[in-house]
Amino acid sequence: MGAGKTSVGLELSRKLQMDFHDLDSEVESKEGLSVAEIFEVDGEDGFRRRETEMLAALSQRTSPAVISGGGGVVLRRQNREIMDASGKIFYLRADIDTLWNRVRLERGRPLLDVENPHAAFRQLFMKRKDIYELSPHIVFTDDMSISEVVDKIIKMLK
Repeated sequence: MGAGKTSVGLELSRKLQMDFHDLDSEVESKEGLSVAEIFEVDGEDGFRRRETEMLAALSQRTSPAVISGGGGVVLRRQNREIMDASGKIFYLRADIDTLWNRVRLERGRPLLDVENPHAAFRQLFMKRKDIYELSPHIVFTDDMSISEVVDKIIKMLK
């Protein structure tokens, strides 16, 4: 959350001349509901199920694409297996305080719509951190622009 997955993904897809798919946006489009509404109606489990279905569908397409997954996509082993089998995985890593500063004023993040969003954010980060660190490609983004992150990813792809 706040790592810049969508912004970096859009710019990367543009530079590589590939399609771009934001997993959350794709789920929203298919369901006709926002992520927040899906969480409200079916909870996190309902959203994660839809996320897995969309990830599987996108990974089956024959044309190369850049797919930006939400921060929780790695929580399901099935999703990690789909990603491992279908492409290169990049973890956009930033310091927890950097990430918090990027998302603290945003609305529409159901997992942070709680009494103490800062504590919830820290808990989510710590819960996911070890899984993120398994990524074969880690890009440290704290002091980098979107363009610099994209250039680094392109170098890593070569």
